[in-house]
Amino acid sequence: MTTSIKILKTVKPPLRWVPEQGEFTIEFLKSKSKDANGPSYAALTEGADSILHEAQRILGRCLPPGNIEEDPETGLVVGYVQSGKTLSFETVIALARDNGYGMIIVLAGTKNNLRDQSEERLKKDLGIDDGGDHWYHLSNPTTSAKNQIETRLQAWQKKSTKKALLITVLKHGGRIEDLAKVLAKLDLSCVPSLIIDDESDQASLNTKAARIKAGLAAINEVSTTYKSILTLRAVLPHHSYLQYTATPQANLLLVQTDFLNPNFAELVTPGESYTGGTAFFIDNADLIVEIPTKQVPSKTNNVVSPPKSLLQALRYFLLAAAHHSLTREKGIKAKDRNRSMMVHPAMATSSHKTYKSWVDKALKTLRRTVEDLHASDPAVAGAKFEVEYESLAKSFPDIRPLRELIAELLDEVFDELNVVEVNGTKDAEKKVNWRATRYWILVGGAKLDRGYTVEGLCITYMPRPLGSAPAADTLQQRARFFGYKKPYLGLCRVFVQGTVKAAFTEYIEHEEFVREALANHRGLPLAKWRRDFILTEMLKPTRGNVIGLGIRRIPVNGWLVPKVMQRDDNAAAANRTLLIDVVTKWRRDFGPDENAATVLSGVKDSPHNVIVDIPLRNVLDDFLLNVQVRDPSDAEQHTAMLIGLAAMLREDESLKVDVFLMNRLDTGYRTREAGHGLPAEHRFAPINQYFSQSAGMLNDRDHCFSDRITLQLRKFDLGTHQRDKSKADIKDVTWFALNVPAKLRKALLVEERG
Repeated sequence: MTTSIKILKTVKPPLRWVPEQGEFTIEFLKSKSKDANGPSYAALTEGADSILHEAQRILGRCLPPGNIEEDPETGLVVGYVQSGKTLSFETVIALARDNGYGMIIVLAGTKNNLRDQSEERLKKDLGIDDGGDHWYHLSNPTTSAKNQIETRLQAWQKKSTKKALLITVLKHGGRIEDLAKVLAKLDLSCVPSLIIDDESDQASLNTKAARIKAGLAAINEVSTTYKSILTLRAVLPHHSYLQYTATPQANLLLVQTDFLNPNFAELVTPGESYTGGTAFFIDNADLIVEIPTKQVPSKTNNVVSPPKSLLQALRYFLLAAAHHSLTREKGIKAKDRNRSMMVHPAMATSSHKTYKSWVDKALKTLRRTVEDLHASDPAVAGAKFEVEYESLAKSFPDIRPLRELIAELLDEVFDELNVVEVNGTKDAEKKVNWRATRYWILVGGAKLDRGYTVEGLCITYMPRPLGSAPAADTLQQRARFFGYKKPYLGLCRVFVQGTVKAAFTEYIEHEEFVREALANHRGLPLAKWRRDFILTEMLKPTRGNVIGLGIRRIPVNGWLVPKVMQRDDNAAAANRTLLIDVVTKWRRDFGPDENAATVLSGVKDSPHNVIVDIPLRNVLDDFLLNVQVRDPSDAEQHTAMLIGLAAMLREDESLKVDVFLMNRLDTGYRTREAGHGLPAEHRFAPINQYFSQSAGMLNDRDHCFSDRITLQLRKFDLGTHQRDKSKADIKDVTWFALNVPAKLRKALLVEERG
């Protein structure tokens, strides 16, 4: 513990205070280490990225419990989907109790099944179910609970052995308002409080923010749940509010004056066995199986029988379940006791019934077929699964022999398998009891999205289409197949349509970009961070109605050309020197330069030279990061270009650039770009003169390649006189243009600042 405190005292920027782990936190973490699927105690407590250390950092950014004069604090805590955010905030709750917080309120999901899931886990993990001495618990309290809450808080204040009050409440305007009304009648001036908002980007935020920004709604016109959270916060004189999420886009795009705008951000680091987007879509792309569009029911595509890809997914699942049945630990407290499959077709519950009927029918037919074939010839029965088995054997070489798996299907798996709908219909499974049986197939839509944990999920069948410009955070929250699956990752498969696969793959870059930016601003005031995101053009960052900031998308694609260069004389002089130095260096290291006609198809002669195959890393480090771009509009595009190129380089370190030395770097002469009506000292580059589209002419725009990055460098004098170079107003202008081919395109989402 002493070592941990020493580490925490060196955190930069400094914490407000250093929470210490007390008796309950130690007890809690030891209990979690004994969970069937829990990490070791050492993994929970040792190292800067441990659950304990990060929880201490998070709480240490909140208000110190002993100082009741400071204004409320708001923090953002970001993890990955299915990465252990609940364990993180449970540890924060334990620390808060040990360090003098009297009341912790958890906004635990927008649906009853999610609230029940979170509440049951909290009661179990915090020892409330066992009648421990550390907590009072209330669920969705109404106005009738006033005396009960008052009594509990009075007991907390006067007793040396303190039992803190934990309140779990559905994230619903009415429920939160009820709680706020009760608390408003109590004296809470000496009760440090903590609010945990689980899945904080959902429902909590003001869905009228965009209308307010556009002037279509009054500043005080707010959505119901958002208003209820503000009301709750207003009755807590000394509190901190922590927003937990794996998809922080909406939280980060709130206007700076929003009452829920976070002041700081911290991260949750997943454990070693975590498998997220990179594990599935980058490192092990063979785990992703594309569903042909013709196998997905739609208004224009009538599918009347179980699609072949669904039947294939079922065979994968049965083999994975059989392997689990043969190799699992036995006993009540056995680890990793379930294997499950999720079928996630669409929002409409009618589609859930269709897919469930297909699954039921397919399993019944398959079981009967395997039983009949196995009785006469086990090898023939195994042949029904041969394709899937060979695929699994490649990704998971330790899989048991096929003949053993088939026998186990008949002996155990078929009998232990339960297929249920998980949705809001009356016939659906209201609560999955994972201990009732070992193998499950869950069919559903929204209730299997955000926040829902599917135990032992190994096969996901998600024919749900991408839709038109979906929100990045909504797409990512469908990834219930992420999680702590490293021990059996090779037995997992994810079935999606091709467009969904592409969107997930591209989202990963965006997610890592945002996370890296948050890591660089960890603990710092978020108001000082300009929100610039890499985001694929396939996706928008979040639902538009909650975005309070002005944002726009800058494409890093095609020609990127500064309109204004040499905004001041110092920049002009620095860029002239830079151009001479960098061309000298590149000629020495990658040259010599040659006539552009030698590399451009169909060109007999060119006035320009080229140096081919300069590594993108060198072009960035030597020139693009150093050239001075002073015009605000150009600088914004230049920043987008730098971020986009850096992202390309992370994906492929071998990328090369062809550098064209326009007019062999002889100083040309151009007049100020027509139509601006401004004197030459505004220094607009004559873009149209260089990139003219004269029919039948090979112009400067054509000096590039369709599949490679191109950089053009140029020198010219700039004036207003049409023909007389001697009357140039600006001498020796350095100018460049960059072309990014379509296959490497990126897009940067930028915050507009007034």
